[in-house]
Amino acid sequence: MRRGSKTLILVALLPIILSACVSASPPARFYMLDPEPTGATGSIELGDAWVGVGPINTPDYLDRPQMVTRGEGNRLVIHEFDRWAQPVQGRVLDVLMENIVALSDSNRVAPFPWPAAFRPDRRVMGEIVAFEAGPTGEVVLKVRWLLQVRVEDGEVGSRVHVQEYREPAPAGDFGAMAAAMSRALGRWSEDIGQALAAGD
Repeated sequence: MRRGSKTLILVALLPIILSACVSASPPARFYMLDPEPTGATGSIELGDAWVGVGPINTPDYLDRPQMVTRGEGNRLVIHEFDRWAQPVQGRVLDVLMENIVALSDSNRVAPFPWPAAFRPDRRVMGEIVAFEAGPTGEVVLKVRWLLQVRVEDGEVGSRVHVQEYREPAPAGDFGAMAAAMSRALGRWSEDIGQALAAGD
């Protein structure tokens, strides 16, 4: 067979080969973090206080659509076909907001950012230090957060909290992983709500 004929055959087969490669890729699966308040609805008394929530910062390694798990040692594993339906940082703030509203007797809860004129009576700001499933079969959520409380004379007092939450999540089950992460956020939300009610 002449060289020119071989080239023509390869060119003709190229779309078929590319189509086969594309069709062989598994479809992406998408997951959500959901509100899951762990306490009784309306059990936290906030009265007439206006509450501001945010910002809540997340690690840079979570700033991607792919789900991330921790491997052995210091290795992080990025799962190309298991993805978040929404960016993690924004969704975490939404979930905390919904949980706090559900747990409290108030709907005076505003997410960051808010208008410049808004002055919340109590404000929660936080940083997620770690938030992933690991080889031990559990999700770990490590957080540092600050509660600011405005008193009658206009001054603001603050207190820093450092907490860690663990929830079981079978390795390789990404639906269970998303559910466990949602439960961990629910437990954090309840602790935030209790601190907001106590003012410390």
